[in-house]
Amino acid sequence: MSKVRSSSGIDFGIRVGAVVERDGALLLVRHEKPGREPYWVLPGGRLEPGETIPQCAEREVSEETGLDGRFTGVLYVSEFLREGRHTVDVTALVEAEGEAALGSDPEVAPGSEPTLRELRWVGPEELRSITLLPGHLKEKLLEDGFYGPSENGVYLGGGADA
Repeated sequence: MSKVRSSSGIDFGIRVGAVVERDGALLLVRHEKPGREPYWVLPGGRLEPGETIPQCAEREVSEETGLDGRFTGVLYVSEFLREGRHTVDVTALVEAEGEAALGSDPEVAPGSEPTLRELRWVGPEELRSITLLPGHLKEKLLEDGFYGPSENGVYLGGGADA
């Protein structure tokens, strides 16, 4: 995952998270990073230069869950703004079949402790009780039933909860 620092010194990137749903459950991965509380996210990561959003969504699902997926659309676009950081967050819908298995984060240096720690299918009730980042996305997924709005995606705005 490449990071781009603008001339202003801001870490700028585009993150693509994938909604993978099966039998009313959403696939999530749990990260543990030094100096942070563990947190859950959609499988995903930064868009690489020259990579399309569909390619990124499919690659990230494969890396983190072992599933081969097919991009079917963009659900939401939001932003995370904090001093020194600006991330555009694209939430994509990916259809995938097979058995999910915890993968790896290629950014972690060889011999280092992995940041991906758990993979879990969660239903709406369990989703309500866990910390999913970004927080505003969790509310939209619960409201829209994991498939997004009836329109062609929604801009969720900016936030500082990622």
